[in-house]
Amino acid sequence: MIFNDFRFIFIFLPLVLTFFYLFRGVNRRILLIVTSIAFYGLSGVDHALILILGIMWVYCSTKSDSIKGNIPRLLLAISFPLASLCYYKYANFILDTLQLSLWTKNNRFNIFDNILLPAGISFFTFQLISFAVDRYRGRIVKAQDLSAFALYISFFPQLVAGPILRFDQVIKPIKALTIFKLQKKDLYSAISYICFGLFAKIVIADGLSEFISPMIEKLYNLSTISCAYIVFAYSFQIYFDFYGYSLVAIGLGRLFGFHYPDNFKRPYMSRNLQEFWKRWHITLSFWIRDYLYIPLGGNHNYTRNIIIVFAICGLWHGAGWNFVVWGLYHAFFVVAYSKFSSFWDNIPIFIQRAINFTIVSFGWILFLFDFDSARIFLKRLVGFGAVGLSEPGLKMWAALAGAGLVCFWVDFEKLSEGFHRKGAASMAYSVTLSIILFITFLFVESSKTFIYFRF
Repeated sequence: MIFNDFRFIFIFLPLVLTFFYLFRGVNRRILLIVTSIAFYGLSGVDHALILILGIMWVYCSTKSDSIKGNIPRLLLAISFPLASLCYYKYANFILDTLQLSLWTKNNRFNIFDNILLPAGISFFTFQLISFAVDRYRGRIVKAQDLSAFALYISFFPQLVAGPILRFDQVIKPIKALTIFKLQKKDLYSAISYICFGLFAKIVIADGLSEFISPMIEKLYNLSTISCAYIVFAYSFQIYFDFYGYSLVAIGLGRLFGFHYPDNFKRPYMSRNLQEFWKRWHITLSFWIRDYLYIPLGGNHNYTRNIIIVFAICGLWHGAGWNFVVWGLYHAFFVVAYSKFSSFWDNIPIFIQRAINFTIVSFGWILFLFDFDSARIFLKRLVGFGAVGLSEPGLKMWAALAGAGLVCFWVDFEKLSEGFHRKGAASMAYSVTLSIILFITFLFVESSKTFIYFRF
């Protein structure tokens, strides 16, 4: 099930909220665990089983206080989630890289055939690992209640695409569920976050996707202008796709008393790639910093460590060498900025942002295409395409311009937090929000799965 689905909006969420506020005490926690696993299980019973087994494995492996400073216990704790991630996400990639895929097929190794990636497995695997490592480091001093840990991992607003949370960020609201009462301010902001998030995903991101998809199918007939349109349209598509999810997740969490940290701070306003990663998927950047970059030595060997962590970051996003190269592409510009920041920072801010946005946008080509298709696309982009075929029309340029205006001029978080204002301004804001929601619902049936669900 996905957030931009009528079944979720009009059946699942209303039912969960109704029973949540009818229940009291620990029953609320149990309700959210059961409904969250049901929410995830609709994508496949075997996937829900992997989630449950991962929760039980890590919980049992870290329950004893003897895990503190105990490397074998830590390796045991993270073995199952890592093995699951490697099998579902990377098995075929590894076999193809080692050129063993044909051999396994000839030898009937059917366990590698038709592997269906569980939605968001990378996200909850990172949370399982962070909990185990924090127990190992002594950051989480005491063993935790199973229901609290299970809810931390499985809670449906952040289960499939983040934010990637630490246990100490959510344990207080989890404990407070038994007495939680929704305040009017939080209700208004939650509604606003959800409405803006759905609008960003369904109207803007999926609207651009409707234009881009037919063009990509005519890859061999694209002109330079068409290729340029795809580059920037897809850049806005993935921006609003992930932004929309992040907003909805914050709003849903707020309905149950969870104030999630920002995971998306208008990253296309960044002046360099270093700043970009402080604004795009913030919780992933913090996770990589705390559990990879610092253990590798941090700034003591800056260039080497940046290359390593960005290569891993790329591989986390997808099981393919194109994703690894995407990570290295970002690493190059992050390192370059560290070397030439004194020069770069003296350039006018508008130019910095424009160049940085262009760099990021061209990087998404490696998300959109494999190496062979990317090579063809780039050839057409630099002038070797068929002129006049698949040219963008007026509606397409208008959609791109509209996405750009919203991206660079609208702050959805600021608007959402201001929903509770009193007086005429609040009335006008409510009417505007209602219109946005009405427009959004007109396109729900044609909406697509969130891009980050495949990670």
